[in-house]
Amino acid sequence: MKIRTVTIILAALSIVAVSATFRTQAQVANNNFTAREVTFAGAGGLPLHGTLILPAAVKGKVPAVLLLPGSGPSDRNGNQPPQLVTNLLKQIAERLAADGYASLRFDKRAAHVNAASFPKDVSAFDDFFSWDNFVGDARAGLDFLKAQAEINPRQTVLAGHSEGAIIAMQVVHDLEGKPNAPAALILLSSPGRPLGVITMDQVYASLKRSNVTGEAAKPYEDYLPRAIDQVIRQATVPPNPPKGLAPLFSPGALKLLQVEFAFDPAKVLPSYSGPVLVIQGEKDIQISPVKDFPLLQAALKQRKHGTYKALVVLSASHNLKHVENENAEAGFVGPVVPQVLDTISDWLKQTLKR
Repeated sequence: MKIRTVTIILAALSIVAVSATFRTQAQVANNNFTAREVTFAGAGGLPLHGTLILPAAVKGKVPAVLLLPGSGPSDRNGNQPPQLVTNLLKQIAERLAADGYASLRFDKRAAHVNAASFPKDVSAFDDFFSWDNFVGDARAGLDFLKAQAEINPRQTVLAGHSEGAIIAMQVVHDLEGKPNAPAALILLSSPGRPLGVITMDQVYASLKRSNVTGEAAKPYEDYLPRAIDQVIRQATVPPNPPKGLAPLFSPGALKLLQVEFAFDPAKVLPSYSGPVLVIQGEKDIQISPVKDFPLLQAALKQRKHGTYKALVVLSASHNLKHVENENAEAGFVGPVVPQVLDTISDWLKQTLKR
């Protein structure tokens, strides 16, 4: 039986030491932008590499967006090459540049291009790939972006896709009311429930799509809730997982999952008082437009301060690509749905004008 890969969380993180050549290039010019390779110190001083894009047609200090990728060993473009290539964040960054916005995107510490920096002792992976380190990397990226000479630090926005969205929520929660808080928040394909609950939904839906029901599904239905509960309580998992579930509980990611499985966006998001944009794909099979999107809306409605806009984009996948049949199409490749790009650009224009 084949279980579809669950990619919304970092549980599927396979930390494998691979040889990778990091291409360094001082600057790349385009009609719409200039791209500059940059390096900054993440949590614990880890060197993180990324791309700073500056719009070509704008003079003086410009507004900017920090783009955070989703789960797993994702690079700055939102890819996990060679298996998964979406170029989601790259496409967003280039459209932003065409409309006058700078952006920074960087390779997650888990990306294979950073393999040389991984701990030599596998037992240290849990701490290296911890929730606090991923949040710390995001905060360091935000500070680095704000400090660039070409950037207006008061018009710097934080945007996260999937797992990157809940990391972004944690960052704005931590920085609420502080001088270095971002000017606004963009949540793309964002969870609205704890990832433990979402993971169970994902696995059960995958079983159903694979026609695994009744007695055949029972081992999964028995093991999964017990495993998620044990991860939350102890950062350990029960032995003997059913076939296909072991990758969800990578030994090097259990401390991360201990936080993510219990992290409740509906409780964290209301503490942020700035403007928020939420974009969800109607055909997203990883984050539910029926179950997650309404919870995000409800959390934003209960705030005493701060505006928001929330949009479900028709025929858009988790990676915001056009799909007609979400059960038959992966929704990884191709251009980002134009409505997504138009909405981000228009919302930034109106929000930063205020």
